[in-house]
Amino acid sequence: MSSNKNAIIAVLCILLIFSTSASFLIYQQQQRIIEVQEDIIEELIIASGAGSAGKAEEQASINVSEGVSCANIVAVRSDDHFGVIGKVFVELKEGDGDVLVNTNPFVEPTTQYSVREAVKVAENFTNINTLNKDIIISFDINGTLIGGPSAGAAIAAATIGAIEGNKVRQDVAITGTIEEGGYIGQVGGVFDKAVAAEKNGIKLFLVPKGQKKLIYYEQKIEEREIEILGIRILIPKVYYIEKEVDLGEYMGGKMEVEEVSTIDDVVAYMILKRA
Repeated sequence: MSSNKNAIIAVLCILLIFSTSASFLIYQQQQRIIEVQEDIIEELIIASGAGSAGKAEEQASINVSEGVSCANIVAVRSDDHFGVIGKVFVELKEGDGDVLVNTNPFVEPTTQYSVREAVKVAENFTNINTLNKDIIISFDINGTLIGGPSAGAAIAAATIGAIEGNKVRQDVAITGTIEEGGYIGQVGGVFDKAVAAEKNGIKLFLVPKGQKKLIYYEQKIEEREIEILGIRILIPKVYYIEKEVDLGEYMGGKMEVEEVSTIDDVVAYMILKRA
């Protein structure tokens, strides 16, 4: 009887150790995630308004030659999940109606498909025949691999600017896919992209309709008390509460955030029409 009791106690102790260890490991993992998110938020809060203004002024002064247009693009790095900002350049040259993509930095097939869809939307929007022109697309984003379709809306805007000979605002950035018919599709990483845009002096950040308000998860920790053989033990319980944040309000006036549904909305915000 005594041996059975000892065996039961041993099993309970093993289960207790396993449960406590598992809870602690989960807690550590989730805490690391929270710390990364807090670092991002802290960087956003302490971003210098004066520095941002200087960067915005520098961006607004960028000139491109005739037949060349550029727009800001934003992405999220795959290694550290921080947002980065770069540019897409669109150049028109005499040619045979080809769409050429500069693959340095490397451009994934999904982005190359997005480029062709963006050019198609731009041609339909402008109603200008480009069969005697080659359209050359290139990217500058600090050597980051370009992947996914989220730059589609920016590519379309830059292409419209190049075809029409109009300038694209350099104090505006946009994230969003470009879909058939000129619709702007939703994307991921909007918060991280917004942080990168604000830190680089962007004054207006355009997001797909329905993505100005974001869902985030606030960490809660409760201690649960259990008793084994008269010994009381506290085990931390980590859980998350879903909350909603308005990205425009969160920026606190440092950067405006607006939603766009179609390429018409994008052009209204981004393209500077010639007088």
